[in-house]
Amino acid sequence: MAMRRLLLVLLLALAVPASALADPKQVKPDRAAVGALLDEFVPAVVAGKDVKLGKTLVAGDATTYVQRYPARGKTFHGFLVNYSYPGDVGFDLLLQPTKAKSDMGAWSFRGEAKKIKGVWKIVSWYPVATFAPANRTQTVLGPNDLGPGNGSAAAAADSGRLGAWVLLTPVLALALLALGVGAFTGTRWLRRRNRVRELQRSLAR
Repeated sequence: MAMRRLLLVLLLALAVPASALADPKQVKPDRAAVGALLDEFVPAVVAGKDVKLGKTLVAGDATTYVQRYPARGKTFHGFLVNYSYPGDVGFDLLLQPTKAKSDMGAWSFRGEAKKIKGVWKIVSWYPVATFAPANRTQTVLGPNDLGPGNGSAAAAADSGRLGAWVLLTPVLALALLALGVGAFTGTRWLRRRNRVRELQRSLAR
């Protein structure tokens, strides 16, 4: 009897749909909606041209602080999607400075847009890299260089050269990927095991 019960539990566990155990699936991003949001957000908030409008375009952390930048252009649809869940899109966007700020280089920003009560809003926005102007020694600054206490990122870009961290980037990326795969596999295994235990308890009643 015990063996039959164990076999039944195993069969039921294998029959549990994978969708019930896996994390939410990514979906095709709504690029049109996010692009339209960025067309308003970048000039109004990032470039600081319309504070009143900007307040209607942000939520979450973005209501507290958004890094300013004299962005050039009127449309900003060339963003790279990092992830896309229903009503939640993470992306990177490279901005170029206006001609009046030709002494600045391009900046790469990381942002997140969420659909809140049917309206898309920017909930986070911060720089992840800065580049030297075209007529200067080419340098790249990463997130650690943009933190508090490091002074102006634009000024630092003029004096720093490519550091050794650039060479380590592929190695770190592979390590993070391995850790991510391990964590995902472990999480799915734990969920399946918990599901089996729940079935065992229900059959034992």
